[in-house]
Amino acid sequence: MPKIKYKDKNILKQILSYSWVVLLSNLIFQGIRYMSFGEKIYKISITLILGLIFNLILNNIFISLAIAHFFNYILNGQFYVVFRYLSSKQVMSRKDLDEYIEFMKKEMTKFEILDLLVIGSFCRGKMSSTSDLDIRIFHKSDIISSLKAYLMATKLRYYGLLYKFPIDVYCFSDLSFLDKIKKDEIPVNFLKNKDFLKKYPLSVNIKDHMKVLELK
Repeated sequence: MPKIKYKDKNILKQILSYSWVVLLSNLIFQGIRYMSFGEKIYKISITLILGLIFNLILNNIFISLAIAHFFNYILNGQFYVVFRYLSSKQVMSRKDLDEYIEFMKKEMTKFEILDLLVIGSFCRGKMSSTSDLDIRIFHKSDIISSLKAYLMATKLRYYGLLYKFPIDVYCFSDLSFLDKIKKDEIPVNFLKNKDFLKKYPLSVNIKDHMKVLELK
C-alpha cells in the first residue's frame, strides 16, 4: 500500500492525500513553498530562462513556460519523494542509502558548503523502506556561496531521479531556518560546523550515526 500523505481524517486532508492530487501539487509547486527566498529566486529563474529559450523555437510564451516548468521539475524536482505516495514499491534500502551518503560526501568539497545536515526519520533513527532522506545544505550568505549551494541541491535532486532515490533537499544560510523542524529532531551533521553545533550541541556526526542506524 502506498504511503499516505495526510493521516488526518479532515475532508480537505483526505482530498489532498489522493495520489493524483499529491503528484499534481508537487509538479506545480515543486517544493518552492519550503525554500529560502534565495532558492526560490534560483528555482523560478531556471523556469524563466528555459521558457525564453523554448519561446525562440515555439513562439508561444505560455506553452514555452509550461514546458520549461516541466523540464525544471525533471532537472530540479524530487519525484521519488512523491513516488512513495503513488506506489507501494520500496524506495529506500540500506544499500542505496549508504551509496547516496558516500556520494554526498564527495560532492560537499566541490561546492564548499558550511555543512550538510540530515533531519526527519533519519536523525530520529526510524527509517523504513518508505522513508525519504531529508537533507538541508548550510551555506554562507553571499551570492557565490548561495549559488554553489543551489547548484549542489540541483545535482542531488537530479541524481535522486536518475538512481530512483527519494532525496528531499533544501538550502539555507540562516540557522533560524531549522526552527521549522520538529522539536524532537536533532539534525545529524557531516562537517561539525561550529555555528551549527552551538545551536545543536547534541548533534551526532554522520560517521557515528551510520554505525547505529537501522532501516526497518
